[in-house]
Amino acid sequence: MDTPQGEDKGVRQEGEEAVESLCGKNGEWETRKISIMGVVKRFISQLSYGQELTRISMPSEFLNPYSILEVCAVRYLARFDSLVNANAQSNPAQRMLHVAHFLLSSLYRVKLYKKPYNPIVGESHYCFVENAGNKIRYLGEQVTHHPPVSAFYMDHEEEKINVQGTISFGVKFHVNSATVATKGEIRVRLEKHDEEYVFGKSTPDLLMKNVVFGTRQMKWQKSIDITCPSSGYKATITFQDSGSSDSLTGVISKGDQPVLRFEGSLDDEVYYFEEGADEETLFISQDDLKDSKIIYPPQLDEYPSLKVWKEVTQCIVANDMTEADRAKHLVEEAQRVRVRAGEDEKKERKYFKFDEAKGQWRYKEGTFVLPS
Repeated sequence: MDTPQGEDKGVRQEGEEAVESLCGKNGEWETRKISIMGVVKRFISQLSYGQELTRISMPSEFLNPYSILEVCAVRYLARFDSLVNANAQSNPAQRMLHVAHFLLSSLYRVKLYKKPYNPIVGESHYCFVENAGNKIRYLGEQVTHHPPVSAFYMDHEEEKINVQGTISFGVKFHVNSATVATKGEIRVRLEKHDEEYVFGKSTPDLLMKNVVFGTRQMKWQKSIDITCPSSGYKATITFQDSGSSDSLTGVISKGDQPVLRFEGSLDDEVYYFEEGADEETLFISQDDLKDSKIIYPPQLDEYPSLKVWKEVTQCIVANDMTEADRAKHLVEEAQRVRVRAGEDEKKERKYFKFDEAKGQWRYKEGTFVLPS
């Protein structure tokens, strides 16, 4: 079978230096200006008479140096403590509030001023954080390429919390801006309360302004519902573009009756208050959010993100976009070979299986154990 790295199948050899994701880390690549002439030259260089446009590769100037599987890990795993706090609440409305906190606080992480890599089919990524001596594990796997669907699973055995979800997105460019429409859902399971929280989307839609010219801005758009069928509570969060800030409003209801409301800006603070009350309580403050340290153990699968994209990442960080495009093309060509061989049609991967009845990719229990 062809691999993205030729003979190198992405398996870490004994004694190999550990590699950490660049996702969530600050670097010059985040706000680096895009060279229009460089992009045009590399785009034109891919064209030939009768060229199939689906084989045109997106120039590396538009990419962040990490895969979407790494984005999900940093975005959700670093905020898992919100779910631990939800588990500690006796009031179901407060549990829903903390579950909403999990979603909103995750949106502070990883400002996507550029696009992450599209993972290849079968690509995986795993890591963990520690909480009171317990490991909270994250596992991500790319389950299809057309459409691109990333599945992920997290769990905290001691607290009996697990999270699984999928994310798929499409990007459209509009001269100097881009819109990202997302699909997929998240299911948070609090076993101690026998509750499941269903997120209508795993992340809001996104508008990226001034992609090429001007100061880049990122704005969340539209709304997300979180429902808990067993308790009857529902949270609706609506995102609004109000000038330079990411404003939002939210309401938690029991049936048709509003119970709690929250409002504010993801650029500053969000407050909540009981329905009909004037007194408000600080809900989220960007200055007070603390990141859990993410630990990356050896990535021993056949196609780990940190290995598949290693050369592309190194070239982007070094601002060598010609070499980045070359390395990226090799990864993508190997991917096309695998897709043509039927890899994209499988309904079962190493860690996830498609549930035909529910129309969802679900984690296969017991298939993931962190390497020592």
